Amino acid sequence: MGIQGGTLGISALCFAGHEKVHEAKGVGNFLKRIRLALAGAAADIMAWFGGPKRKEPTGRPGPADFKEELARLTGELAHEIKNPLSTIKINLKLSQEAMDEIDLTEPPRVLWDQCRRNLASASRKISIIQKETDRLEQILDGFLRYIHRPELQLDTLDINDLVSDIVDFYSPQAYSHALTVRQSFSEEPLLCRVDPGALKQVLLNLFINAQQAMDKGGELMVRTARRNRLAVIQVNDTGRGIPPDKLPTIFRPYCSFRAGGTGLGLATAQKIVDAHNGTIAVHSELGKGTSFTIELPLAASEVQGNRGTQ
Repeated sequence: MGIQGGTLGISALCFAGHEKVHEAKGVGNFLKRIRLALAGAAADIMAWFGGPKRKEPTGRPGPADFKEELARLTGELAHEIKNPLSTIKINLKLSQEAMDEIDLTEPPRVLWDQCRRNLASASRKISIIQKETDRLEQILDGFLRYIHRPELQLDTLDINDLVSDIVDFYSPQAYSHALTVRQSFSEEPLLCRVDPGALKQVLLNLFINAQQAMDKGGELMVRTARRNRLAVIQVNDTGRGIPPDKLPTIFRPYCSFRAGGTGLGLATAQKIVDAHNGTIAVHSELGKGTSFTIELPLAASEVQGNRGTQ
């Protein structure tokens, strides 16, 4: 390769490297999404807590607590994004320095070696930036799903059928993780007004949590039953259990005690169940396992029909 051709090739290589750094700086557009999300968070949280006409479920904060909850949520979000943002900032700086060190006045052979080393270094750092950007996007998407009040598409269906469907869907994954799934359904139909997609999301989240608590295999037990005017769903596992000091805050956002967890899965599950006028509770013993119980109101027609047979 001649000197001129080598220099042109290296210039093109360096230009491509600068373009990669420029693309990595596109994270700024992503940060704008975060600012917009925070700007809209107040309205969403206020809508969720409800206005003066809404009767709040027991234990749920009322409108007077909205500012405090907003401050806490945004503070938690800021804490979650601080580390990936710091990593991105450092690696952008190091990538730019690696590119700036390339001197096109050097002889072609020296220049080629320098380009190769610096571009390899910049490429590794940009890969880290891309990974952290994906992590930021996951954090933001989870936050947006949490603060938005669920818009339910209600249908009257048998809870037994819904639970059976999601168990069938999850069973291959359970098998691949050495889990035995046991199921027991109510002998009578449990007709409820529910959003099937949203409720399946709740159950799948509970299944995955159970799976992660049984990293050496175990049993996942899913039951349905009727309790007065309520349909009951129980999800039990034989995992490691939850520390007693964590139980009171397990449904709070960003209170995950599991490495790699977003801290929003159970908080979102509770919001969905609350939106169905239901409840979700947890009982756990260290070394024995955890049980989640969901209670949903039966459809009015189911309750009235049952009365007529009494």
